Amino acid sequence: MVQVSRPLFVRKEIPIENSAELLYSLDSALAEYYCENKEYEKGLALYKEILNNLPENEKFHTINKFINYSLQHANNYSKDKKWVEAVEIYRDLMKFSGCPINVYKNIGLCMKSMGNADLAIKFLKRFEEISPDKEDVYVYLADITYSDIKDNLKAIEYYEKALIKNKNNFSIYNMLGHLYSTCHQDKFKDKQIEYLKKAFELAPNNRIVVKNLAYVYGKFHEEQKADEMYAKLMYLNPTHSDLHSYGAYLVKHKRFSEGFKFLQHRFQKEDLKNVAFPAIFSSKKKRWNLKVDITNKHILVHFEQGFGDTIMFARFIGELQKRCAKVSLVVQNGLIDLFNSSKLGVDIYKESELDKINYDYYIPMMDLPIVCETQPDSIPRPEGFLKVGKAKINAYKKLHINDNDKLKIGIAYEGTLASKETDRDIPLEFLYPLMRMPEVEVYSFQVDDLSRQMDRVPQDCKLIRLGKTFKNWEDTACAMNCMDLMVTTDNGVMNLAGALGIKTFGLFNTITEWRWFKTEGEDIAWYKSIKPFQCPTSKDWGTPMKQVIDEIQKIQCKRIAKKLKSR
Repeated sequence: MVQVSRPLFVRKEIPIENSAELLYSLDSALAEYYCENKEYEKGLALYKEILNNLPENEKFHTINKFINYSLQHANNYSKDKKWVEAVEIYRDLMKFSGCPINVYKNIGLCMKSMGNADLAIKFLKRFEEISPDKEDVYVYLADITYSDIKDNLKAIEYYEKALIKNKNNFSIYNMLGHLYSTCHQDKFKDKQIEYLKKAFELAPNNRIVVKNLAYVYGKFHEEQKADEMYAKLMYLNPTHSDLHSYGAYLVKHKRFSEGFKFLQHRFQKEDLKNVAFPAIFSSKKKRWNLKVDITNKHILVHFEQGFGDTIMFARFIGELQKRCAKVSLVVQNGLIDLFNSSKLGVDIYKESELDKINYDYYIPMMDLPIVCETQPDSIPRPEGFLKVGKAKINAYKKLHINDNDKLKIGIAYEGTLASKETDRDIPLEFLYPLMRMPEVEVYSFQVDDLSRQMDRVPQDCKLIRLGKTFKNWEDTACAMNCMDLMVTTDNGVMNLAGALGIKTFGLFNTITEWRWFKTEGEDIAWYKSIKPFQCPTSKDWGTPMKQVIDEIQKIQCKRIAKKLKSR
């Protein structure tokens, strides 16, 4: 056999450096392919590997591609509300010198969505510093400052800056009008109306804009324009909150018949948040309505929320009794003793005793003006309708009230959180002059000192903290009957003073709550014993307090004259 020799092959090694350019091209193509097909994780990982091996002078083009695809990936995460994943990518981009400035804005918006408003503002402010086109970010800064930080004045500043390049954005005009109204109440009237009118011109069928403009017109007593706006609102699919606001406007302007009917929407308001009504109102079973004849029926009247409302609307019980066979009344536990002492002529129950009552229909307490067909000039029992026994008053007086001839003044300066939100509270410092008056003793009726103002009363101001002795509202009523005068803001204490017929100086801010349609003269219509003293401009409490001091000095002069005459 002949042996055939095979050719000898020698493997030639290809130097690695000669393959580097091919490998870079291949990796770049693969990375781009992955990213273009939305496989960002593979593509971006490959881009990072490429960047680690490239010389600095050759990175520019690849970095730009990496940044652009990273932004696409992060923005997709943001659209899907995957905020953390988006921020992780934006964070990587911040390490590159070519990082787009929009990354700071995007991180800020993600942090807002994640609930970290402080960090959101830090990144948005950084964007504001370095961006040549700041107007865009001002809207975001304003929104976060308003909704998360709750700094309305700063929000106004940002929204006004945003207008520079957003002159046709009705939402910004609407927010500015709303914020000027909320922050400044009666001040900057022209700005409030100007901004909201502009919003209305741009969006005449926007429900929120129409509602805000109607409210501001009503607030400034431009009733014809307010009526026009509210009429338009009725055709824009109004919410329960809108209809409730309309009811408040009507009552405030003495139009009780329709106003209290619209106020019935209070139970279905969309912005109730943590407000909880008694469980009975969740059922329409046995709920009274305008079509029901109650002539021979047993009617259950049920409290709604605040003590002040229950006290105020208890005046209608006598009128209701004239229209039906029997009335039962359910009130909060803290009012049971006081209402029983007042002998209202009806059975009074706690909420826990509801099952014991065999009634035909129930009526929420604040609907009683509808049943009784009440008008501003026919409010029942404005002179007072609650009372407490003399024996209990004397027992309380002996335990807690100083036995001297000084003029005794009871004060209450703040109510619940709701009163803070509507600027009804007066800072205690405005009442210091009362405490410094000669021959005067000032007693605080505050049970809860929410802002701890009583701890900061100066040493030369004498204040006796009576509120800690109150176990219930009957104790409060006993204490009031030991006073010569009450001085109080719009809260439960003021309502009790009026219901007892106690001489009272009521302190009101410029913009009052909807029920106080009369805040001038010698009384406030609902209560004849309460004389109103009102701020001329929002929170100018010094002016009404000076008037109060003058009135008290007149009372003191009369007391001195009476003593001299009796000698």
